[in-house]
Amino acid sequence: MDSRMAILTEVQFMHGFFNDGRCRCLSVAPADSSLRDMMRYGLLLKVKPDGFRLLYDANHTGSPRSRSELLYQVLTIRILLSLEDTDFYNYTSPLFIDPVRQVLYFCNRPGRPFLHTEEQVSGSDVFETTPPCKRPGRKIVLEPSERQPFKKPFAILDLRLYPGLENNYHIFFQARSTWWNYILVGDHLTELHMPAILLQSDKKQTAGSPSTQPFTGPSTIRLRDSRTGISFISPAPVEVRENPAATCTLVEDFDQTTGKYKVVIATLPVPDGRIISRAHTFNKQPDLSEIILY
Repeated sequence: MDSRMAILTEVQFMHGFFNDGRCRCLSVAPADSSLRDMMRYGLLLKVKPDGFRLLYDANHTGSPRSRSELLYQVLTIRILLSLEDTDFYNYTSPLFIDPVRQVLYFCNRPGRPFLHTEEQVSGSDVFETTPPCKRPGRKIVLEPSERQPFKKPFAILDLRLYPGLENNYHIFFQARSTWWNYILVGDHLTELHMPAILLQSDKKQTAGSPSTQPFTGPSTIRLRDSRTGISFISPAPVEVRENPAATCTLVEDFDQTTGKYKVVIATLPVPDGRIISRAHTFNKQPDLSEIILY
């Protein structure tokens, strides 16, 4: 029997941390019940590194059929998403998921190109899970899998096939933002005259917003080994990126009024996007990325 596969819809995973915006951290597989429905209706899941395509057989059962004809079946395909990157939470905006009893839940809604509640994945997409025998309420029924009985998915996607199905959907994860905290420790740095750290952002500035901003500081702090250091805190949380969109410069003889200064280190190291400090000590800021300069 001849078959001709055509695209029914496509889902792309996106993440603000990566340079190209493509998230390759998730693997996908249909739930057992949906796998049976896909075989029945001539559907095929074609996996891509950053998402998947749902294909349909345009010559199913030997008779031509159109995309619109199939969508009148009003069918729901459940896709299970598994997390493949153990560093994912380090560079992703906090989601506060309890992996034992919670899961991210996505679904398509009429007229919306994204599959989450807000424009980016957020806490609004976190749901409790429940076995099939329990009443769901605001919970997602977690179906047992014969293929992977002990594996719990990172997220569940219910893709409802109906006449208003979009050709393309996306799931967008926001990159994490942290307060950057530079600490000068080396004698040649702590003895600088009127030191400052300047933040140069590559993002477009709004009207009246300076392109270069000084960090808050300097302030003297005591380190864990009883030494003292000079601390600077970024003027606002800075987004963590695969290739940072911000450049920081250490200067001395900084004059806030005239903007004049002498460059000491033109390009300072930036936080490792995959290893984020969990410090909670400076001005009660909840998310500090510490960079110690010797």
